Amino acid sequence: MLAGEAFRDAMRRRIVPVIAVVSLLSLVLVDGCTACGTPSVVQDGVPIELPTIAGWAALVIFGVLALWVIVLAGVLASDHLVEPLDDGSASLVLARPVGRSTFALTRLVGVLGITFVTGAVLLGGGVALLHGRHGVSLDPAIWAGCACALGAVAVAALSMTASLFLSRLATALAMLMAVGIVSGVNAIGLFGVELGGVSWGIDRFGPPLASAIVRALAPWIAPARVPADAFELAVRSVAWAVASVSLLVVVFRRRDIPS
Repeated sequence: MLAGEAFRDAMRRRIVPVIAVVSLLSLVLVDGCTACGTPSVVQDGVPIELPTIAGWAALVIFGVLALWVIVLAGVLASDHLVEPLDDGSASLVLARPVGRSTFALTRLVGVLGITFVTGAVLLGGGVALLHGRHGVSLDPAIWAGCACALGAVAVAALSMTASLFLSRLATALAMLMAVGIVSGVNAIGLFGVELGGVSWGIDRFGPPLASAIVRALAPWIAPARVPADAFELAVRSVAWAVASVSLLVVVFRRRDIPS
């Protein structure tokens, strides 16, 4: 019941129609990209037809859509918990036999509900177009979708935690920068560029936002080209999702809420 209220509250936000429009435009763009005929790329004087590079194009398209879903989770979470704190409705809910952990988790579920619905439409529609027009296999997309979902959980929980200390705008900007930096470092590290210092630490121990998605989609371009360990990335994705949600619960339970 409380989770349903959180989801309906999230659906009433003014940003939801914007999300719907952007998602629709994204699918239109994907439709246009995948509807291309058979353009060619010339390498050493030999033309390479689109079917040969379709896997790379599909990986880029799906990867960008998946990262957009992760960013969406962070943006929605940047004020979904603090809003009821600011308007006083949280105090009314917590006056009932509802624990703080339950309240925080249901607010997170509300955000993830919208995120997962949007992701299902975007990623499902995108992979359907790619599969129907260029024959990419579906199994890698399913695993990549799971990696995207875990990334969205981690980013949403961390964004929601940060919102307890930062303004809404600062939280959203910090989340966008963090996702961009982590994804960029992941992408660079995946294809053999040697990293060092902070970049190495982010890629080795941070949330594998882009790494897990690209590794899942590796069969589209040949797994040998993405030498990352799929099992290690999966374990790290789950660990970051669990740790992020746990951090949110712990921090919110210690938050002072005016009665």
